[in-house]
Amino acid sequence: LAVLKESVIPHCVDEKTKEKAKELFRREASLLMKLDHPAIARVMDHLVENGRDYLLLEYVPGTSLRQHIRLNGPGSEKQVLAWAKELAATLAYLHELSPPVVHRDLTPDNVVLRSDGALVLIDFGAANEYVGQATGTLIGKQSYISPEQFRGKAEPSSDIYALGGTLNFLLTGEDPEPLSPSHPRTFRAELSDAIDQLVAKCTALSTSQRI
Repeated sequence: LAVLKESVIPHCVDEKTKEKAKELFRREASLLMKLDHPAIARVMDHLVENGRDYLLLEYVPGTSLRQHIRLNGPGSEKQVLAWAKELAATLAYLHELSPPVVHRDLTPDNVVLRSDGALVLIDFGAANEYVGQATGTLIGKQSYISPEQFRGKAEPSSDIYALGGTLNFLLTGEDPEPLSPSHPRTFRAELSDAIDQLVAKCTALSTSQRI
């Protein structure tokens, strides 16, 4: 099994913009195919057929973290901290590459919990965002987009903001308020101040104030 992902460009955009979007998508595909990490779904190929661009992605069996929380309720503080360490290590791998790779779409929907308990990042938003910039559409789930990414200036710190929003969801079962620091204790008073501050520092609006 594999996942085939198509880059869809609206018909209404002009040919020059379409070609630029395709070029950026292909460049990004080539970059993603070089990634090699057990916690990142592999991009196996990039193909063009009848003028349409596709990515061929590794299929990762399991449930998304959103599905898991919907079925089982908010995670315990201990469990969520363990997941946070896993996700942070995966982001560190991406951000320490030269040049750094920004995931751009870290949400509970794009993290798969495998049957062995490991987390795998899927569905990079990098190519999506390039197409979005070219076509003037907002790419990504609003609750997890940092202010600078909202303005089209994603950087490694933008993934930390999305990580904080994801942790907020895992702890509360609620999507965070868009473009706002998250405080999970607002929804679960029994959570420690330490984990509340961790999430708040990840979701600080200013990149200079983020972890």
